[in-house]
Amino acid sequence: MKFEIFEAKNGENTLKVNNLLLYSKYRPLEDARRFIDKEYDQEAKGYLLVGLGLGYHLKALQDLVEPYKEILVLVLDKKELDCFKDSKIEMELRHKKNVQIIDSIIDLAMNTDYQVIIPHVWLPVMGQDHPLYSFLMDIKIKQMSYKRFAPLMEQNFKINIQLDDFKLMIIKESLKDKKIAALVSSGSSLNETKKWLEKVNEDIYILSVGSALKPLLDAGITPHAAIISDPQPLIMKQFNKIQYNGDLFYLCTADNNTVNNYKNNRCVLLQNGYSLAEELATELKYPTLDTGGSVATLAFSLLEHLDFKHLVLFGQDLGFSSNESHVIGSTSGRTVEDIEQLLTVECNAGKMISTTKTLYSYLKWFNSAVQDTSVEVYNTALYGAKIEGTQLINEQQFCELISKGSI
Repeated sequence: MKFEIFEAKNGENTLKVNNLLLYSKYRPLEDARRFIDKEYDQEAKGYLLVGLGLGYHLKALQDLVEPYKEILVLVLDKKELDCFKDSKIEMELRHKKNVQIIDSIIDLAMNTDYQVIIPHVWLPVMGQDHPLYSFLMDIKIKQMSYKRFAPLMEQNFKINIQLDDFKLMIIKESLKDKKIAALVSSGSSLNETKKWLEKVNEDIYILSVGSALKPLLDAGITPHAAIISDPQPLIMKQFNKIQYNGDLFYLCTADNNTVNNYKNNRCVLLQNGYSLAEELATELKYPTLDTGGSVATLAFSLLEHLDFKHLVLFGQDLGFSSNESHVIGSTSGRTVEDIEQLLTVECNAGKMISTTKTLYSYLKWFNSAVQDTSVEVYNTALYGAKIEGTQLINEQQFCELISKGSI
């Protein structure tokens, strides 16, 4: 990383990293204080601050935190230490016993009750080749999403749990003899691969994310179940003008109107990492699932919990090989030109394709989940992002998998 210290308009030092301003060029310390004031969670047991820079964010955080609470500062480049050394803030904080500066994730032994604070500019400064990029970006995306939707999620939770749809154990028992499942998402590769499901509709358990439901039904394929997780009312359109009567799995924080309007069999899912759901799960002795941040990652966790031995991914592109982001007919489609700040990843065909920061974080989740599961995972998206540990299969290989009698 390239670090450049220069004087701000108010006389304080400010900093550019890789030619991007880390702080304001007018009032850098005040700018850092505003960010920390907005992010600060007083209830946290401790704090992990990502990036040291000139120490302005650390100074602002230290001024708010009780002396007995630990502040860990993760240095992303050792050049930061040179910028910080012997500065006014360094001299002020060097004797603070609750501040620990670390320069390796290996040294990080953080309590799960610690708040992670990532100043916005550090992710673009780091770039996707930095070894911590995907790890930190995933945290940042989840933080921003939760902060935006927390009140709506709680409202949905309180209404949804009154429906008493706690049927996951019953459904799991009913599927104990099933061995192969298809997880259908709405990536553009589904335009070509959805026809694979026509002949095996009765021989494989098909779980569709909400945005892929209409394209499947239009192709004459009725999935056994659909799954939703979005807390926003906009997901209601996924069920408009369709005839569908399969099971509906829904996250306990999903839009309550969409859930209430679905009159067929429903099953609520409780997620790890959401305190209200975890408390209820403990009380009811009900399973919890990892969400991974998207409905498809939640669906993967669900199918893994249901003990399927083989899982085939459809439409799980996690990137764009063409101008379209989603399958034709999906409620989530848009063109690639509408999307800013694209990254590049390798696809299953060996070429490089574009992806977004959000999809990239889901890709990293799938990479980890597939490596850790005992389920055999297959991928059908030739020009979709390469998910480590999955086996790319064509239509003939898919049919052979079904015909082996693994059901």
